[in-house]
Amino acid sequence: MIEVRSSYLIKMKDVNNAMTLWRKGRDTVWPELGWTGRVQQMLHGYAQQSLFVWSSEWENLAAWEEGMAQTKGNAAYRGWSDEMNQLRVYGSEREVFSILEPYTPGDTTPGKVEIRSSYMIAIQNIPAAQASARVGQETLWPLLDWTGQYQQMLHGKSAQSQFVWTAVWDSLGIWEQAMANTGGPEFQAWFTEWKDLCDFGGSREIFRNL
Repeated sequence: MIEVRSSYLIKMKDVNNAMTLWRKGRDTVWPELGWTGRVQQMLHGYAQQSLFVWSSEWENLAAWEEGMAQTKGNAAYRGWSDEMNQLRVYGSEREVFSILEPYTPGDTTPGKVEIRSSYMIAIQNIPAAQASARVGQETLWPLLDWTGQYQQMLHGKSAQSQFVWTAVWDSLGIWEQAMANTGGPEFQAWFTEWKDLCDFGGSREIFRNL
């Protein structure tokens, strides 16, 4: 499975209108196109408040291309898109991630927050990092009551080398409480190994599902 994240910059004066129109598209247009996923607003990162992301999961890139082709000749999409393009005047970037096994679907619940913590891995350490991420997800997350996904960037500014732990939480306060529970020996042993595989911690971005 892959996640495709298409982002757009919205001028601050248009943010509220854009949020309304994004929800309209999600609720009325996406079902016609067979699309799923979520629209998110960045709360913390390089373009907080102004950056919006359409996040969607697909079996592969071919399935995503087929999904995009559904817009051709669709009157509902064309009407919505023409209106939306007056607000999303800048396309920021499109990133594609491979969702590492074991796969769990992304949480699309409106109002929840997604926290994306990234790490830079040297090319020669990628197989070991993939294995370590799986061990953490399968053995430690149940102990800590964590959920989410590990992802590896396929397309973007750090293709292959960027790994992301992404998880959705009810609130930032709940996330802070979860991070405070990492002092146990099991997690610390795993995290010591993980740090040896990582060259750098990357960006941490926070989004809210609309």
